[in-house]
Amino acid sequence: MPNIAISKLIAHDLALDKANPRTYHQLMDLSQVPAEVLDFFANHISNSVIAKQIKVCTFTHQNAAVLIDCLEISNDLSNDQLFIDNSINMTQSLFNVMKSTSSRSSGTLIFILYSDLDSGFPYLAILKMDPNKAIQIDRTNYKFVVQEDILPSLNEKLHKCAFIKLIPTLWDEEFHLRVLDKQQLTGEVSKYFLSAFLESHSIVDNKVMTELVSSHLVEYAVQEKIIHTQAEIVDFNAKVDRMLYLGKSVDLDRDLESLFKTLVPGDADRLSKIDGFKQKLVQKRENVTFEFVAEKSPTIAMLSDSENSIKIQFPLQDKDTKVFLDYKDEEDGSVTTIIQIKGVNLKEKFK
Repeated sequence: MPNIAISKLIAHDLALDKANPRTYHQLMDLSQVPAEVLDFFANHISNSVIAKQIKVCTFTHQNAAVLIDCLEISNDLSNDQLFIDNSINMTQSLFNVMKSTSSRSSGTLIFILYSDLDSGFPYLAILKMDPNKAIQIDRTNYKFVVQEDILPSLNEKLHKCAFIKLIPTLWDEEFHLRVLDKQQLTGEVSKYFLSAFLESHSIVDNKVMTELVSSHLVEYAVQEKIIHTQAEIVDFNAKVDRMLYLGKSVDLDRDLESLFKTLVPGDADRLSKIDGFKQKLVQKRENVTFEFVAEKSPTIAMLSDSENSIKIQFPLQDKDTKVFLDYKDEEDGSVTTIIQIKGVNLKEKFK
C-alpha cells in the first residue's frame, strides 16, 4: 500500500474547446470522496514516482510561475484559500500553454496535497487526468463518483504529472521536482508539460545512478531470496557488471526484467520484485532516475590459491562469456581448476 496521506484535493477542467478553463473555488470534501477514488490517486502517485519515464528535474529560473505558487503554498500549508487560488493560477497557466500548441488533449487537472509518511515531507501532486470511464466528476455537486459497474483501473496510467516537495527552501535543493511527461497522442506536442508549463528541465547523474544500482542490486536479490548460493551470487554479480558496462544505455525496467527472467518465475512476481527494488532506490536517494547511461569501470575478478602464489584476474563481466571455470575432483582427493578463455590469445609476461 502507498505510504502517503492525502489532506487536500481540488480539480479543474482544462476545457480546451472553451475560451478559459472551468475552475472550481472549493476543495473536495475528502469525507465525501469514495475510498476507491482516494486509493486510485494514492496508488497512481506511488506508481508514477517509480515509473521508468519519471524525470528528476529542476526549475530553470527562480521566477518560474509554478515554483512561485508552490513556495507560497509551502509557507502556509493550512491556508485552504491560498491552495485554491494557486491551483487556479496553475490551471490557467497550463491552459494557456496548451492553447498555444496543437494539443487538444483536454481532461481534468487535479491538485493533491499529500504527506510522504516515510520522509515526513509534504508534496504537491499535479495530475493531468484524461477522461476516465470509471471515475467521473459530478459537476453539479462537485464531487467524484465511481460508476457502479466499472472499477478504476491502475492500468490506466497517468501520462502527465508532477510531484513537488513543498518546502520554503526548495530552490536551494539539489533537485526540485519529479515529472512524468509522456507523449500519449500521435501528433501531440512533446514535453509541453515539463518545459513550457513547469519551466523545468531534467537532470541525470549517470555516475551516481550507476553506483547506486551496482551497490544495492546484489544485496536486494539476496534479501528477497532471488539468489541463494555463493555460486548464484557470483554469477549474479557478473550479470550486473555486464548490465552496467561503461556507456550502456540502462533502462532499469527492461534490464531487470531480463536479469530476473529465469530467477523469478511469474510475470506478476517479477514485476513486484522490480518495483520493490526501484522503491528501495527511491528510499535511498530522492533524485533517482530509471533510465541513464552507465558510468562504471569493470569489476575485476581474481582467482588465487591459498598462498596467493598463483593469481589470475579478469573483468567479472567476462565470466561465462569469455572466461569459463570448472572444477574436477581427482582420485587422490585434490581438486583441479579448469580455466577456459575463449577467443583470446594470451601472451606470456614475466616480472
